[in-house]
Amino acid sequence: MADKTEYQAQLFKNRLSKKYRELRKWARKNRISCYRVYDKDIPEIPVAVDFYEFLPADVCSTIDCARFMGEQNQRIANNDPLIEKECAERRYVVLFLYERPYEKDLSEERNWLMAMKMECAKVFSVLETHIIVKERKRQKGENQYEKTTGNAVIKGVVQEQGQLFNVDLTTYLDSFLFFDHRPLRSIVRDNSSGKRVLNLFCYTGSFSVYAASGNASFIESVDLSNTYLNVAKDNMALNGFCDSSRYVYNKGDVFAILDEKIKKLNNSSESEREKLLFDIIVLDPPTFSNSKMSDNMLDINRQWPILVNKCVSLLAKKGVLYFSTNSRRLSFDESYVVKAINGGMAVFCEDITSKTIPEDFKNTKCHRCWQIFVSQKKCEFPDGFVERKVEFEKTEKNKKDEFHKKEFHKSGFSRGGERRANRLFDLDKDVDSEKDSCVAGNANIFLKEKSKKNIFRIS
Repeated sequence: MADKTEYQAQLFKNRLSKKYRELRKWARKNRISCYRVYDKDIPEIPVAVDFYEFLPADVCSTIDCARFMGEQNQRIANNDPLIEKECAERRYVVLFLYERPYEKDLSEERNWLMAMKMECAKVFSVLETHIIVKERKRQKGENQYEKTTGNAVIKGVVQEQGQLFNVDLTTYLDSFLFFDHRPLRSIVRDNSSGKRVLNLFCYTGSFSVYAASGNASFIESVDLSNTYLNVAKDNMALNGFCDSSRYVYNKGDVFAILDEKIKKLNNSSESEREKLLFDIIVLDPPTFSNSKMSDNMLDINRQWPILVNKCVSLLAKKGVLYFSTNSRRLSFDESYVVKAINGGMAVFCEDITSKTIPEDFKNTKCHRCWQIFVSQKKCEFPDGFVERKVEFEKTEKNKKDEFHKKEFHKSGFSRGGERRANRLFDLDKDVDSEKDSCVAGNANIFLKEKSKKNIFRIS
């Protein structure tokens, strides 16, 4: 077993060294000081490695950062003998162990993980105390990742494409910044000038920071957690965005907030509508959430049509919704997205996943992303569209019934299990209703526009 561990440690070190050499040049060129170096590249070594290089404590603004990075890069170019040691003191590495599909002896796993940790220390030239080890387990049922306790808190500020972000490497499983959405954040920044932006499930506000950097006229950040909203405010302030009239933070359940906005929109006059619609909406929800702070249970695999259509109804002319998910089970079907809004303005969907995968996640399936946008023109629906219906066959319904029974049985017929099964049953009914109404609504729009003989084909 020791020989096998030693062999895998050497494989891991070789792969890690190669990736680090390649990515550090790319990262320096693109002003990125945190990125993923390894992600289960070798199946027998199921770990992920995230690299962080904190900025010095006296760097408190984007201007300070630009000045510091310019000086640091110059010292690196001049082969300053002290620069590598200074950088190493500010480097940290997070080593994630993914849950194995089989059970392994705890002492063997501990020794194996220690061997991988030692190789990380060698590759990145850091002390072992600068390597944080975490474990990612498959979340089942109502389990969710919780706040960790007992560890020394390691916090700092990192740079990403000119923006600054607070990160916390120890308190939670994630560090307050998701690397895989770096390209999508750039897309939002490049298209935000003078736009109204709604950032749903905003987490720590990274999309909001990029939108503000792109000179958005108004940004609303929504999340259920006060902790994350406070970090979002700190991130905005760190980048110099403190105008409370332009940058709004809304704590609450996203479903309830969207319903409230839609109700207000429906009761408003034509002149008031423009102030209630958004040019850009970012929808990047968790795959599953059953927070005690909300009456709603979120299962994005089932509920995505409801969330997407609520968002689409709040889009202005030429508005765009960026919908992203890291769930591999989600089945995206364009027919469940409304085809027209506001008197027949066409709605189109485009899969932009390939454009949103960053260099450090290349050749991985880290997420999927769709751009759902509103055109000013009207479009022709496909032949036979009106006849299409959403029908759930008996076999599929039986599967759902069996699923609910299993949820009940899992709990030993407890009341909690019964409540969970009932909530899932009600959730399925809501989703089915949304899909049916979406197709029926699209068909009505088609018939109405066809009667006017006012349909144009969009190429």
